[in-house]
Amino acid sequence: MNLPKWLVEGLGGLLVAFVALLIADKAYSLTQTLQNKNPKNTISVSAEGKVSAIPDLATVNLGVLTQGDTAERVQSENSQKINKIIDFVKQKGIERDDISTSQFNIYPNQDYRDGKATITGYQANQTITIKVRGVDKSTEKLGEVLAGVTSNGANQINGVSLGFDDPDDKRQEARKLAIEKAKAKAEELAKASGLRLGKVVNVSESGGFSGPPIAYGEGSGGAMPLYDKAVSPNIEPGNQDITATMMVVFEVK
Repeated sequence: MNLPKWLVEGLGGLLVAFVALLIADKAYSLTQTLQNKNPKNTISVSAEGKVSAIPDLATVNLGVLTQGDTAERVQSENSQKINKIIDFVKQKGIERDDISTSQFNIYPNQDYRDGKATITGYQANQTITIKVRGVDKSTEKLGEVLAGVTSNGANQINGVSLGFDDPDDKRQEARKLAIEKAKAKAEELAKASGLRLGKVVNVSESGGFSGPPIAYGEGSGGAMPLYDKAVSPNIEPGNQDITATMMVVFEVK
């Protein structure tokens, strides 16, 4: 059955209008939903929280450098000294999981003359990292370790850094303080503007700085000086700051 042309065109126009109305209705519903989720009247406030605490973890990086005529000799001598150091720190109560090898290499010493390289000997270098816990309560064990490792063969102490065994716990405290400060600041601003503070709409961490581990050494990152007679060094952990900056968005009425 052939429909009149005017009827086909009229039905097509009605269909287009109907689809347009559906799209407009959906767009309006979506807009209303977004408006309900994100209030128009908001206030954004940032604040910093800071927690000061005594570091409870010391990380010691030390090593042994040996030289000799053959690679086998320097490797054997180096390993003997490192093993002696590890046995010593274990005797001081350092757990096996807190002792790790961070570097080990053997390389030749070469003398360049007349455009030729001649091997004159070998060097072996091995470094280990030791974690000493509980330095916030006492640094006695740390001092004994530093003095004793040199007596047991260490001829390199590349540095001691002080930090926290669980820094995330301190960062969370700093975040909570920052949010409390942001709320107090927002209440003051709302009151001064004749508004009433509503619920929290959004919270984000907009930055912040957690103080780096405190490093002890000679110069900037250099090795600590070693003396002929090992003396227990006096290292004070002091306080370390951990900060967090939070951005909080409040609804205002």
